[in-house]
Amino acid sequence: MQAVKKGIKAVAEKFEGKQVWYRTFDARTDEYRNLQGGEEEPKEDNPMLGWHGIRRDLDEPELLKAQFQAVKELRDEGVKNVGIMLPFVINAEELKKAKEIAVECGLKPLEEIEFGIMVETPAAVFIIEEFIQEGISFISFGTNDLTQLTLGIDRNNERIQKHFTELHSAVLKQCAFAIQKCKRKGIETSICGQAGSNPEMVKWLVRLGISSVSANIDAVEEIRKVVLQEEKELLKRALERMKNLEE
Repeated sequence: MQAVKKGIKAVAEKFEGKQVWYRTFDARTDEYRNLQGGEEEPKEDNPMLGWHGIRRDLDEPELLKAQFQAVKELRDEGVKNVGIMLPFVINAEELKKAKEIAVECGLKPLEEIEFGIMVETPAAVFIIEEFIQEGISFISFGTNDLTQLTLGIDRNNERIQKHFTELHSAVLKQCAFAIQKCKRKGIETSICGQAGSNPEMVKWLVRLGISSVSANIDAVEEIRKVVLQEEKELLKRALERMKNLEE
């Protein structure tokens, strides 16, 4: 727990005054196997679709409690700009159970700490209203997995990489659906993964009204310019519509 706490604190202090979302453990079994003690990890035919994310944390709640406890201790020490983000959720019951564990650790989801989910599966997209009803502060699209699972393409397979694109209309429509549902309820929306560094994807998301974008460090400046230009264009169009109405 202390290692987790130290890592969160280092990032949170760098962004003092701004919100930081801590994503709970999401390493796959094949990734854990390379760590000390990893020989105990089960072998899975498809680790990307296996025992990781919230499904593993709920099966081993002591792991989740340790992470929540680290956040609680940081809050008690005055580091209060840290929210919690749950990865690979597929139903609202997972969110509910995680919130119950957070309460056991002395945290108050939504009341005193932001609590949200990663939207990485079509399942999470199409039941987004159930998550909203259960109570979330934000969502963040994990576009790498969302694209992979929507298109049925292994993103690590070089033979079919040419077919892997987050700009596929099926992926875009899912993002639009979830953003619109969240906007109506005042829930913040964000995006991570390689799509956040794709100017064409970011233009489209800005038009939809996404709250924030996470880009790779080498793409930050370009993406900032894209967002600024697109927001200027949206403002220009809004002013033109207002002018036409007045006339």
